[in-house]
Amino acid sequence: MNNKTEASYEKWRNEQLKNPELRKLYEEEAARFNVSQKIKKLRESLGLSQRQLAKLTKTSQAAIARIENTNYEGHSLSKLNEIAFALHTRLVIDFVPIYKNKHKKSA
Repeated sequence: MNNKTEASYEKWRNEQLKNPELRKLYEEEAARFNVSQKIKKLRESLGLSQRQLAKLTKTSQAAIARIENTNYEGHSLSKLNEIAFALHTRLVIDFVPIYKNKHKKSA
């Protein structure tokens, strides 16, 4: 994409995300995508196959494949923690503000 196309897309996307329902769906999809891709990239960077990661987390290769699928919605904290431990990482969950000054308590 060239810069003009990227700018047009960003403008269009930002306009679409003003719709609260669409923004919620977008954020959910982005979260699923990020989790699945981070797990896959970490696993691959350690030279592990899905089968090897499955063995380390006492699950099946098919379960790891599902977890690495960007459409998977069944992530549990306990399984994500097991995967993080097996990949020599720590699971960190954070809440990041979307809007500035929204829901801010007044003094």
